[in-house]
Amino acid sequence: MAISLQLGRNLKEWMLFSSLILTFHAGVSYVNNYFFVNRYLYSRQYATYIVLLLLTIAAASFPISVIIHKLVNNRDLKNMVWSWNFFILIALSILFSVVLSMVLKLLKNWYQEEQARRRLQQINTETELKFLKSQINPHFLFNSLNNLYALTLKKSDQAPEVVLRLSNILRYVLYETSDGRVPLNKEIQYLRDYIDLEKIRLGERVLVKFTIHGNMDGKQIEPMLFLTFLENSFKHGAFNTISNGWVYIDLYATDASMVFEIANSKPEILPESTGEPGGIGMVNLRKRLDIIYPDNYQLDIQEIKEEYRVKLTINN
Repeated sequence: MAISLQLGRNLKEWMLFSSLILTFHAGVSYVNNYFFVNRYLYSRQYATYIVLLLLTIAAASFPISVIIHKLVNNRDLKNMVWSWNFFILIALSILFSVVLSMVLKLLKNWYQEEQARRRLQQINTETELKFLKSQINPHFLFNSLNNLYALTLKKSDQAPEVVLRLSNILRYVLYETSDGRVPLNKEIQYLRDYIDLEKIRLGERVLVKFTIHGNMDGKQIEPMLFLTFLENSFKHGAFNTISNGWVYIDLYATDASMVFEIANSKPEILPESTGEPGGIGMVNLRKRLDIIYPDNYQLDIQEIKEEYRVKLTINN
């Protein structure tokens, strides 16, 4: 508006008057954004909000009219400044500044709230994952120590090997799995250590095969995803009523997906159990998969007459 009017007597004078006008615009915008909006608009007192905003704009329009009257040198324009039309024009210019600043502030608030929501969601996800892992680790450690205890009772020469394998596993679990995904090769070595522990415990009673297909270099995975499958397979495949138990494990890796398959023999008669197969371990595993790989995995669990079979596919 000031551009369409004749400037003051010099640039310094014009800049002074323009700064005063902008100060009134900024003042009304500030009162609206940090008082009227918070106290009345957010609480849905729309009538009160509109009345107070219009009164504030009208109150600021009068001193702006005085400033413009002093700024303009043309006599005809000076007379026009005191007309209702010009007063309304000033009020509309203030309203434009108010609306513009309010939109920018609301966008800023929305962005900050969205960032806070995402940070909170990330914290909640990390907390839940740590909680689920805290349930998995003690369960695994308990089983491994039971195995070691059985060997020490027999005074087996394999006990030192068990201690070494268990030490490797605990080092991996405690120090290498806390930062999210790990190299797939490390996870495979962890699986080998676990399988070797089970082989030592079971001896020749159970046939175990672990086969890897594809190139594992450069690939990463969430740690300890396959532990529950291994535990369940050895639990049922090595059941004491089975004379020739077996556990077959296959891991396939391509650029598009990763497939983990495990199958094991099962006894004809199992102890009565309730809930999902695998108990709390399988429930936790599904929760982890839902959090880490939402809509990017398929879990197929089959139980037929002579075997259990599990297939987990993770899409890259």
